[in-house]
This record gives sequence, structure tokens and C-alpha cells, in this order.
Amino acid sequence: MASARMTPSTTALGAGALGGAVVVVASVPFLGRYGWDRDELYFLSASRHLSLGYVDFPPVTAWVAWLVRTLAGDSLQALRLVSLGCGVATVFFVALIARELGGGFRAQVGAALAWALTPLIVGSATIFHPTWFDELGWAAFLYVATRIIVRPEPRLWPLLGVVAGLGLEAKYTIAFLLVAFAAALVVGARDMLRTRGPWVAAGIAILLLVPNLAWQVAHGWPSVHFAASQSAKASSDTSRPLFIAEQLLFLGATFVVAVVGVVWLWRRRLRALAIVPALVTALFFVELGRGYYPLPADGLAVAAGAVALEAWASRWRLFVLSLLVACQVATLFVVAPVIWPVYSTRAMIDRGIWKQSFYKDEIGWPELTASVVRIWETLPPAERANGAILAGNYGEASALELYGHGKLPLVLSGHLSWQYWRPASLPQRHLVIVGIDTPSTICSTWHIAARIDNRWHIANEEQGRTIATCTLREPLGDLWPLIARNTL
Repeated sequence: MASARMTPSTTALGAGALGGAVVVVASVPFLGRYGWDRDELYFLSASRHLSLGYVDFPPVTAWVAWLVRTLAGDSLQALRLVSLGCGVATVFFVALIARELGGGFRAQVGAALAWALTPLIVGSATIFHPTWFDELGWAAFLYVATRIIVRPEPRLWPLLGVVAGLGLEAKYTIAFLLVAFAAALVVGARDMLRTRGPWVAAGIAILLLVPNLAWQVAHGWPSVHFAASQSAKASSDTSRPLFIAEQLLFLGATFVVAVVGVVWLWRRRLRALAIVPALVTALFFVELGRGYYPLPADGLAVAAGAVALEAWASRWRLFVLSLLVACQVATLFVVAPVIWPVYSTRAMIDRGIWKQSFYKDEIGWPELTASVVRIWETLPPAERANGAILAGNYGEASALELYGHGKLPLVLSGHLSWQYWRPASLPQRHLVIVGIDTPSTICSTWHIAARIDNRWHIANEEQGRTIATCTLREPLGDLWPLIARNTL
């Protein structure tokens, strides 16, 4: 459809490189500014316990962390560079989608910059997380899907299945995109469903998910149970007005470009593509997911919007585009401290920004470990010889594993995937318990030895929790079912 007037692919790659350079320049100076986030510590620990599945995330993140750790050691900066790479790759895909839709050089550069300057992408290097593999999977899927529909290029259906399968192994939320795309085909490209291509793609995606499904079956479907509780939590703290506010916050003025793109796709009779971003957003809105969950689908809409604006011949175009750029820069200026670690720790505290940011979960892990090490070393030698460390949550356990290496004994936790990372035999009768305030159901005697604090005294999730010594009622292995069920 658009191939007759399509620019060379090198043009789109150049546009993507320009947008990607913006993200790199904005992000690299701040890599690792505050320290390890609790989730990053968890994924690092998962890389030491490789598996085909985990309770709260599919296996790709752990395997990528293992590769990074093998090449660069326990490097926070190296892990975040991977996230940055994923964010930059999405910029390339958005530029390539603009090319597939018939956009010229200006549209491709506009699409790349509009996407690169969203708070969502500018913040890609702030944390190593499945979210960024998810972003990349969605962008790659939408690019291949666009080629299949626009050119059309049915030989790419198997590749679309591979992308979908790998995306499911990275983060399960891509399933919403797959459902929306299937519905879009029913509405806007029903003839394609009469070919074998979509069914081959679906078969390949399911086949790639089989290893993870096998792990789920063997462990009693823990991810299903976790998803139900996580969905309830997201629903309880994400109201519908907040969902919309987060959409606007993470996209900024680029939201306008995305809306223009959806309308343009619909009018161009590319309705199968127009439906996808809108339907994905609607699905998460109804389900009350996080506001940023559906945003990767907007890359397609932004690319289409850039193509539409390029074709706009009005003499007001330059004014409107300048206004959008100004609004986007203003948005970045307002939200920068929350999604982009531009301030020092002291400035974050003095300005009270910690309360609105996610960065408070990066503070205090070395101090926590130092306190536990100090308490462990005060135990009598006989208790240390028959003892272990028990952490209440995955962040504490993972931090103690990293910072306490060589100083602490076996670290255990019953939280999420940590419940599986233990020796078969647990004969210990003495524990230092971290972050569990009332462990009396497993302890015959216990004593609070300290309260968790950090040098900035920031009120994060760990602040004020107890570190206690405990003599167990029974050997640790006999009590493990209580620990794993969090029924202490």
C-alpha cells in the first residue's frame, strides 16, 4: 500500500539513531545514581537461581541478568544499560513503523523524537525491569504486524509468532496486546483470519511458552495466584482518574500525536491498526491495571500521528508543532525528578520529592546489611554454627545475598520465588530474622535486636521494621511450610 513511495530503510534507521541518541545522552549520566532498587536486587538473585519460571515474572529477565552478570559481574550500571538499550530499540521501531505507513524523513524523525522525549522512554535507564523487555516486545510486534497488514507481507506471520512467544516469556501483559490484535483482525482485516498465517503465529507463540507452562504446572500455577493478588492490589491503588492521569504523565504532549495517529489510521482504512492502541488502553482501563501498562501500544499511534502531521499542509503546522514540543519539554521539566534521577540524594530530600518517587526503594540496603552482619556476629559460636538468616521479603533477602556475601550465612525467605531457593535440608535451629515483626509462631524465644534505618532516615518500605534473633521451636525445615505461606 505504502511501499511504492517508501523511503530507504537507512532513512528510518538514521531517524531512530537521532531519537535514540537523545535518550542515551539524557540517561547515561544518571545510571545507578541512588543505588539498587529492590526489584533489581531480586532479579539479580534470580539470575543465581536460573529456572524456566518464577512466581511473579517470566524467565527472560533472569536469564538476561545472568548473561550480564557473567560478562560484567554484579554491575548495576550494566543491567541498566540493557534497559536503556531496550528503550532505544523501541525508538527505532517507531521510526520504522512511520516508514511502513508511508512517512518521509520528517515523519520518521518526528516519530522517533516524539517517542524518545516521552517521560516513559526517557526514564528507561532508571531501572532494570521486565517492563523494558515488555516495551521492546510490543514495539517489535507492532512493527511486524504493520508490515503484514500494510504491504501486505504474509510471509512474516511466523516471525510475528516468535516475537509474541518471546514477549510472553518476558512479561505476561503482552497478552493484552495479542487479544487486542486478534480483535482488530476480526473487525478490520477478517480476510486474514481465513489464511493460515495467524494460526501459525499463534501456534509458534504457544510453543515458545510451553517451557514456562511446564514450570507453572509443576509448581501449582503460582503465577496465576500471584496475578490475582497483584490485580487486586493494582485495582485498589489505581483509580480510573489516576489511570488517565498516568497516561498523560508518561506520554506528555505526545499523547496528542497519538490521538491524531489513531484517527488518521481509521480514516486511511487501516482500521485493524487503529483499533489496537485504543482497545489495549480500554482493556487495561476496565481491568484497572497500572496506567503505564498499555503505553507501548501507543508507539504505533505516535508513528501514524507523525505521518499525518507531515502531510498537513496548513500554514499553522509549524506553530502547532512548536507548541507540542514546548509542552513536551515543559512536561519533562515537571516530572523529571520523579522518573529521571536528575537530583542528588540531598536535593531529593530537601525538596520532599522522595514521597512522590519510586527511588525510595533504592535507599538503605548497605545499612540494612551492615546491621544484620553486626547482629549475626554477636551470636554465640554454637548458634552461628546452626543458624541462618530469614528475610521477610524479596528485597531484604536479595540485598543481604548481594551485600552480605562472605559475611553472612545462608539467606532464606518465603516470599515469592525465594520460597524455592533453598537447600533440601534445613536443620537450623537459630535465626536472625529481618523485616518480620511478629515471628512468635515459629520461635520459642525471640529478641528484637535493632530497627531498620537508613542514613537519610527516609520512610521507605523497610524503615522501622525489626531485626530479631530467634530460637526455633523445631528445625527450620519442619517450619518451612509456615514460612512459605507467610503465616508467621
